[in-house]
Amino acid sequence: MRVIFIAVAIGSILSTAVSGLRNSAERATVIAHNVVNVNTPGFKASEARSVSLDVGRGNTGGGVQTQIFVGEGGGTNLVSEFARLISAEAAYKANAEVIRRTEEQ
Repeated sequence: MRVIFIAVAIGSILSTAVSGLRNSAERATVIAHNVVNVNTPGFKASEARSVSLDVGRGNTGGGVQTQIFVGEGGGTNLVSEFARLISAEAAYKANAEVIRRTEEQ
């Protein structure tokens, strides 16, 4: 039973970490779109929001889902966008490290 539990736990950890990687990449894409269009007349920045998922015990799902709200962020504030980019980068690195450490097991 212990081997099965460990396999399920590792699967769940990897699923969560991979969803975190996707979330960070999607956030970076939205930020890049906002920065590139900062001088576009009438452009309204988009915002990526993260939502945590919990599918219950025994499942190998869960993690983080990204919701993108197009044009709801108003104008682009470059300072805020770069702060968000730094946050997305840190989250990406943390999730990559979880995957790396899990592979060592």
